[in-house]
Amino acid sequence: MIKEISMNLERHLNLAALIFILMSTVPAISADSNTEIDFEKQILPILQNRCFSCHSAPKSDTSEAPIRKPKGGVQLDSVAGIGASQHGEVIIAGEPEDSLLYQRITLPVGETGIMPPSEEGHPLTEEQTDLIRKWIKDGANYGEWVGIQRQAKTYSNINNHHQPNVMPPITSLVFSPDGKKVVACSQAGLHVYDLPTLNLLRTIEVKAHNIHKLAYSPSGDRLAVGGGNPAVEGIIEIFSWPKLESQSILKEHRDSVTAVAWIDASSLVSASLDRRVILWDLSTETPIQELNGHSKGVSSLCFLSNKDILVSTGIDQSVRVWDLESGKLIRSMNNHTQPVHDLALRPSDTELPVIVSAGDDRTVRFWQPSIGRMVKFVRLNSAPLSVAWLNDGSKVVTACTDGVIRLVDPDLVEVTKEIPTLNGWVYTLAVHPTDGSIVIGGVNGQVRRVIPK
Repeated sequence: MIKEISMNLERHLNLAALIFILMSTVPAISADSNTEIDFEKQILPILQNRCFSCHSAPKSDTSEAPIRKPKGGVQLDSVAGIGASQHGEVIIAGEPEDSLLYQRITLPVGETGIMPPSEEGHPLTEEQTDLIRKWIKDGANYGEWVGIQRQAKTYSNINNHHQPNVMPPITSLVFSPDGKKVVACSQAGLHVYDLPTLNLLRTIEVKAHNIHKLAYSPSGDRLAVGGGNPAVEGIIEIFSWPKLESQSILKEHRDSVTAVAWIDASSLVSASLDRRVILWDLSTETPIQELNGHSKGVSSLCFLSNKDILVSTGIDQSVRVWDLESGKLIRSMNNHTQPVHDLALRPSDTELPVIVSAGDDRTVRFWQPSIGRMVKFVRLNSAPLSVAWLNDGSKVVTACTDGVIRLVDPDLVEVTKEIPTLNGWVYTLAVHPTDGSIVIGGVNGQVRRVIPK
């Protein structure tokens, strides 16, 4: 009996010693409010074990194998990929509740959209989600980690000789003032293409790490490039056209600039993930007015024809109408149920102006902002990321996450045509000012020209 007790005691002591050793050698993963989170030791292992299998950079092992693309267009295996995904909204430093990553990992078990999905195993523990929340809240500091810098070769049966050899998605594109070229942007810089061949003519480096928006000046002699370094600063760089020489840099925003709209030759307006809209005097390169009211990041701007009324929208799901002279909010329209990505004014409206918006709730909605009314909406099969009108204002063109562009008739309130374009997200599109052709940009730096029939 004494011998048995002795043996049990020895086993308990050995177990206690083992637990002590394990606790001494495993780094603490507590989300204690006074402890700084070490990304590489505490956050990265969670992403590697539960996220990277579905959300890594596109890759293919052989020329015959199809390219494996990040699920949902969200790449988590590099700082650059995180910043480029979902217009910079996957991780918004300092704002965990606004960050799509934190939103998805904290959804109730069984709800559509939870990450990791239920078929991939159990959800993250409360301790893991608390760690990620604190890390984002404290500024989402990656330390020295930059992640996978993969330059995957694109294998395709399509002749892609005119495509830039870059992996980042095309986030914005515009036609040159003479309609003979297309300028697109990605994390690799500005890309200038010839029309109609889409042969790549040149690539220009820019100051911002991420680029979200391009806009020509009214006279067409300058190009504004909006972007920035996520959660650090927003940058608007002004280039001459057609030489593309950097002329000035505007810095006031505290997060990436997502939208730019020119007022005239000496002023423009910018919007940012920092929730602010800023009016700039370009002669002095200083801000002269600030519009505050959005509760989350702003994604798009649109002027009415006389440019004294500005419309903005963003992650907070609202469409806001501003008096630019006074800086006062005229009205806020809140029919969208998910973040809104883009706005576009219907051309040649002789009566009440009409604006179309595109949102994550899979709708395009038509508004009369001067009277504060949503007049109609169409629900699509996939979320639209970008929207534009045909030149005669008869239809709206949408770029969607399923790689399809859709033509919507605002009078019939229905989709009249679907055109598959890319195997992946189409982030942006533009309609040629004279011939009506559509150029799209999307995943893997792809640019395509479509002629609707």
